Amino acid sequence: MQLLNDAIDRNTSIGVVHLGRSGHDPLAQGRLLEWKDNVLIIEELQIIGRDVVLKSNDRIEAYLSYNGTMLTFEAKVLKVEMPRKLNKERVVRALHISNPMNLREGDRRSAFRASLSGLAEEIPVKVWFLDRFKPDDECDESLFVERNTSYYTDLMAAQSFDSQIPVDEDGKEVLCVDWNPVLKSVMLQSPHAEGRLIDLTSNGLGILMYGISSMQLDRFERIGMSFELEGHQLDFVAEVRQGTDLRGSACRVGMLIVHPDRRGGTAMARRILEQFAMQIQRDQLKNRKAS
Repeated sequence: MQLLNDAIDRNTSIGVVHLGRSGHDPLAQGRLLEWKDNVLIIEELQIIGRDVVLKSNDRIEAYLSYNGTMLTFEAKVLKVEMPRKLNKERVVRALHISNPMNLREGDRRSAFRASLSGLAEEIPVKVWFLDRFKPDDECDESLFVERNTSYYTDLMAAQSFDSQIPVDEDGKEVLCVDWNPVLKSVMLQSPHAEGRLIDLTSNGLGILMYGISSMQLDRFERIGMSFELEGHQLDFVAEVRQGTDLRGSACRVGMLIVHPDRRGGTAMARRILEQFAMQIQRDQLKNRKAS
């Protein structure tokens, strides 16, 4: 609640979509203006292609990021297009929504997801598992499976006797990991897996991997990955958040990006990713309107 109040004081940007439509409809973007008398006031929302129309009594999901934390909540539209003064010089139209419900720390991955299914060419991804630390000599024979595909997942090669991630004298992971040397080191090895990018956002990635099931993935394990986007090689560290098994021994893996941080000096990769996702959304909306 305090973060939300602070975000309102700073007129933070907010994204809104019909309840249950996140990941399908584009987010309508506006700015938080005021919260009083059980009413949250938002600057009139700008929508790419204006395909989303909000009206009174619509149920919505909202997403905002403030001070490094993503918040999400649900609400109901009360009034639309009410004139509201932003400052002394500018008057904008606004909408009124009800008090936020189910306010929580969230992940806007699904809301900003851009599907790559319509691209002419696949975007191959190289993957390295970073948390497959194995301090003993035991081997799981079930991992030795022949892969009859151009893609593969080699979990045996991913197992390391030395931790890929820096640890302190007590063997605990250091608090602030410098991921750049970690990525540089693991990328000298052959990839543990290869797959293709199937959807993306500025905060997350969806990868299709072959020869692996969701049961073989640990939630929150870190993965290094590299792929090329519009002539740029982009390297990321991401956490596994969920996996969905598909036909043909394939698994769709959804991941949240850990590195690079958007606020850091290496945030260029995040900006390229976000711009690409937005362009995909624009193209999809144009095609939808034309059909």
